[in-house]
Amino acid sequence: MRNVLVLHNALACHIGTVADHLDAFRLYSRNDVYICDAFSFSKRDVDLERFDVVVLHYALVISSDRDIQADLAAKLRAYRGYKVLFIQDEYRWVDRTVAAMADLGIDVVYTVINEEAVDQVYHHPQIAHVRRKVTLTGFVPEELTGRTVPDYQARPIDVGYRARRVPAWLGRFAQEKWLIGQRFKEDGKSYGLKCDIEHRENQRLYGEKWITFVSNCKAMLGTESGASFIDFSGTVQPQVEAFEHKYPHASFEEISGRFLDGDGQTVIHVISPRCFEAAALRTLMILYPGSYSGALEPWRHYVPLARDHSNMDEVVATLKDPDKASAIIDNAYREVALNKRWSFRAMVEEFDRDIEEHAGPPRRDGPSGAKGAAGAAPAVYGPQLREIERKVDRYFRYRRRNVLMAKRAAYDAVHWLIKNAVPSKYQELVIGRIRSIVRRASLS
Repeated sequence: MRNVLVLHNALACHIGTVADHLDAFRLYSRNDVYICDAFSFSKRDVDLERFDVVVLHYALVISSDRDIQADLAAKLRAYRGYKVLFIQDEYRWVDRTVAAMADLGIDVVYTVINEEAVDQVYHHPQIAHVRRKVTLTGFVPEELTGRTVPDYQARPIDVGYRARRVPAWLGRFAQEKWLIGQRFKEDGKSYGLKCDIEHRENQRLYGEKWITFVSNCKAMLGTESGASFIDFSGTVQPQVEAFEHKYPHASFEEISGRFLDGDGQTVIHVISPRCFEAAALRTLMILYPGSYSGALEPWRHYVPLARDHSNMDEVVATLKDPDKASAIIDNAYREVALNKRWSFRAMVEEFDRDIEEHAGPPRRDGPSGAKGAAGAAPAVYGPQLREIERKVDRYFRYRRRNVLMAKRAAYDAVHWLIKNAVPSKYQELVIGRIRSIVRRASLS
């Protein structure tokens, strides 16, 4: 067992996919994982050498002095252990990010760029030694697969969708993410569909509200995530934003012609976590055709919508045919949502294998100078402790961080100790672990 520190940005944890990704390390790793906000960590006098592995989470921008402050950066440079970077939004500030990777001494980067495009983006010689592992932007939240959701025909909304209006500097491919909603909203009127489609910021949904929304829709729209313009220098984004501010009615074609030379030469296209959420909540997916990281097949797991919407008759006919729609929904649920390959558990198992191979032998001391409670208690209590941890996390993540309910789960766990007659010499260790679970869940 190794001591793993995961540094993140707590301000991003209201986003469900971020919280799910962070929690996966704590829930599924066979190592002792400590999750900490980087801003808080910078203020603490903690010796990084107590950890075998330090993970910089994608919620942090490693090239930003605000996210990685000077004292933390100095500690990371001096740190002799294994340094891991999980990164997303890899179409922006690429040169700055690469410089930060080299400066901080990153050993391995978990990238969400599709395999064929990784070397086109990270071609810089100063990180030639950094290993690259392709991962996904998100995985199936295990908790969602067991949710009780309305039957298909009982759902009040025919088609739902939420997406921001994507900045022009991300290129033509990225525009599909919000244009699909606008086009479908107009098309749906002539078919008498009840649609709830928005791209305005004040209409975005998070946490339990988002889960409820998806569960109440017969179908959700979607596209692959990504971009077709890579801003290596970081100078194009501010130029485009300044131009758009001065000329708010400028068309994408005008902006592209002025600023986006090379748009489409490298295309980042990956499956969105929303596809996994829809599959888990038994919601039909209506998507623009794509590879979807190899997870989805058209007409088996989703209804393909032509980019010019020329097959709307066929799409709507499927939507209004409960038997045909249900067959596609069932395939997606069984073959995607319940497929271990697309689970957070599998992601963490791969992470554990990597550090087992590359992180060197584990150190004997934890961050406080003592072995963690889970390591000190007999292994027989491990499964029960992990189940307690999952229960506490569920209250925090899916019940609006209900501290009272999470504490109640911890108290239930203490009763479990008594009921199962855990030897007194281990009770303090196990109770300490339970308290740690609640504390971490409330601070993460």
